[in-house]
Formats: sequence, C-alpha cells, structure tokens
Amino acid sequence: METGVLLTAGGIFLLRVVGNMLTTLRLIVLVRGEKLRSSALAIFETLVFAIALGNVVNNLNNGWNLTAYCLGYAVGGYLGMTLEQRLIKRFVAVDIISAHHAHVIALAVREAGYGATEGWGEGAQGSRGTVRVVTGNQDAKLVVQIVQRIDPEAFVTVDELRSITRGYIRFARPER
Repeated sequence: METGVLLTAGGIFLLRVVGNMLTTLRLIVLVRGEKLRSSALAIFETLVFAIALGNVVNNLNNGWNLTAYCLGYAVGGYLGMTLEQRLIKRFVAVDIISAHHAHVIALAVREAGYGATEGWGEGAQGSRGTVRVVTGNQDAKLVVQIVQRIDPEAFVTVDELRSITRGYIRFARPER
C-alpha cells in the first residue's frame, strides 16, 4: 500500500470531519436566527466540501477515499454535536408537575443552586404542584435527576428557550 494513498484518504477524512462540524454549527446558528454568522460559516463549509469531494470524484474506484469520505462525514456530525453542546450556551425550561412533592422538589432544586418558581395547576385528577426551572442546557439532566430522586412519578418536560431576560440563572455548573 502506498503512503500517498493513505495520506490522501486521511486528508479526505479530516476535511469531511471539519466540513460536517461546520455544517452542524452553521445549522444551529441558522436556527437561532444568526444569519450573518451562518453565512460566514457557509463559505468555509462549502470550500472544505468542494476540496474533499473533488478528491473523491477524481477517482471513484478508490475505496480508501470513499471510505474516508463516509467515515469523516459520520465522525464530523458526532463531533459537531459534541462541540455545540460544549460551546454554545443554550437555556432550557424544565417544567415539573408533581401530585404531592412540588414544594420539596422546588426546595431541593434551590438547594442545588438553581432558581425555581412554584405554582399550582388543575389537572384531570385534581390540583397538582408545578415547578419551573430555567437553566443552561448542560444542567438540565442534573435538575431532572433531582426531581426523579424525590418523585419518580413526576411529569417532567424540557423545552429549549429562544431568549431570556432577567431572573435567576445559574451560570457556573455545580460541583458534582
């Protein structure tokens, strides 16, 4: 096996990883309404795509290049989503409905350092306590774990928020 063949395949793989990471980030930025950023990312995404595809199309009989192209796409998508989770600060609302433990849940969530707003709602089977927690997307799982530890029967939804103003938001992740 020639070193040049493997180097070319490796280059195609890296280009597809970077290209698909850019695609993932561009789509996230686009959905968030940031048109200028999305357009800037599209320039680089297209350049990387064209270079990688050009190397594959020049020799469609080269299995190494085709494999590298496909694997790079898959790995790039995975890494793009991982990068998005770590770098882009998103906020979510965790809504909790509990038949008997809403106040205890709110206290535990506050004890963990998050803001919690309590209320009451009327359901098909009577009054239920409600708790709403707004936090960073990375902390939502911890909030849900607190809820499940107190009331495994609680109804919990997590919704992404487009924007927030004021209120108590924990910006530093708790030590675990």
